[in-house]
Amino acid sequence: MLYGTLANVATVVLGSLLGIFLARFFEKSRRLKKLPDALMKAISLCVIFIGLKGALDGMLKITETGTVETTGNFLIVLISMVVGTAIGSLIKIDHLLKKFGDFIERKMTKNKREEKPTDPNQPITAATDAEDQRSISKAFVATTLTCCVGAMAIMGSLNAGLNGDHSLLYTKSVLDFITAFVYSSAFGIGAMFAAVPIFLYQGAIELGAGFLKGVLEASVNEMSIVGSIIVMGLGLNMLGATKIKIANMLPAIFLPILLCLIPIF
Repeated sequence: MLYGTLANVATVVLGSLLGIFLARFFEKSRRLKKLPDALMKAISLCVIFIGLKGALDGMLKITETGTVETTGNFLIVLISMVVGTAIGSLIKIDHLLKKFGDFIERKMTKNKREEKPTDPNQPITAATDAEDQRSISKAFVATTLTCCVGAMAIMGSLNAGLNGDHSLLYTKSVLDFITAFVYSSAFGIGAMFAAVPIFLYQGAIELGAGFLKGVLEASVNEMSIVGSIIVMGLGLNMLGATKIKIANMLPAIFLPILLCLIPIF
């Protein structure tokens, strides 16, 4: 049973609904108007820290004697990042995600305009409805990447699938609740649609873990490191420090599965 994944989906939906509900109060209050942006920066720093910690935990291990040993295969990580990003760039995953988000945005804004009475002498523009100015596409893509990419999504799903341990996914659910709340309060309902790829992504890993147990156990450490590095890039994007197309790097997470089967590694 996908208890952890379902809990994660539920917290994203609830966090999004709460953010949408409170957004109107944030907009009306001068004191609260800048709160979503401040929370976004706080979440961004936490995302960078989670990514850094995940990468270091995967690469280094402190033994009982207090010495530090290298556990991750950095060559696999490096090849996975380079080849995976190349594949993602050729497929244009980032563009496809944004295109899907834009499709949802067009549908949502169209329905909004059809429901509202309009002045026939006034042309309908993106600025006609204040709600239209809040990017559904941006919220969908950002929330999806924040919640799906990373060590917690992979490790949590694998632990649930291999050992029946959902504790890590429950912890992730709490973090994703806050993330969805912040994104939805800043950008609108698009954050809630991220619940769909979260369910498909984590559910597929959790269900597939039982069938690929032997293969996954050999590569899970490197998968975690790659995911953590991508998470750091996502955090930098959220801060506005970089404009990396993070979605194009997603294939890199799964390449260690293939590379670990090659004897030279």
